[in-house]
Amino acid sequence: MKQIAQALNMVVSEYNRRITRGANTTLQQVGNHLSALHGKLLRPSLVLLTAATANGGATATRRTLLLATAVEMLHNASLLHDDVIDNTFERRHQPSANAMWGNRAAILTGDYHLAQIMQIMDEVDDRDATRRLTDTVLAMTTAELLQLETSDVSKADIETYRNITCGKTARLMATCCAFGNPAFEQFGLHYGMAFQLRDDLDDNEDTPHTATMLKEEVSLALTELDRKENNVYVQELRSMTNKLL
Repeated sequence: MKQIAQALNMVVSEYNRRITRGANTTLQQVGNHLSALHGKLLRPSLVLLTAATANGGATATRRTLLLATAVEMLHNASLLHDDVIDNTFERRHQPSANAMWGNRAAILTGDYHLAQIMQIMDEVDDRDATRRLTDTVLAMTTAELLQLETSDVSKADIETYRNITCGKTARLMATCCAFGNPAFEQFGLHYGMAFQLRDDLDDNEDTPHTATMLKEEVSLALTELDRKENNVYVQELRSMTNKLL
């Protein structure tokens, strides 16, 4: 996985360059704070791993690196906005951006991320990729609105809970996989569902349906991988999926 690690470093460099290159001091401060908080880079990893299944593990193309950067930016933009909406003051065991610089700075930095994504998609110049990403943003926003309307998600009916889970998390991961290799889009959807369900269980935000749904989604994700030609990248995706149980 050396080439994946190298590609991830390139994604981080591209991300940091775009977010911190502005002249605005607050933007640079918040951008540097976010750069220090880069987590597991799961979403760009999905782009790079699935792309590697299509190109035999060759060095990631400029297009792939840009799309991997865009999905990480979208993820972080959603976190910046979510922390304000949820009145959250900690992110990855560190003070959140809104805790340190206030809600206005956090929201505007999230907006700046979205503007950078627009520039990236203009550079990629792929109408299908742009459509996928805009559909994903619509799904994420719709799911957040549905969650806002649901007074207690832990008591929501299974259809509402599934729609929130799919829109908030799974749709973006499906898009990540489709960016790398469209044949892996359904895997990404089931993996994303399982990832969010696992997160709900770990955060004690589960419903009576969560544990059963998690097993089902992991099984569906693994079934999707069984249909693919086996290689080290598929094996890594399988390992990531099994860890969710």
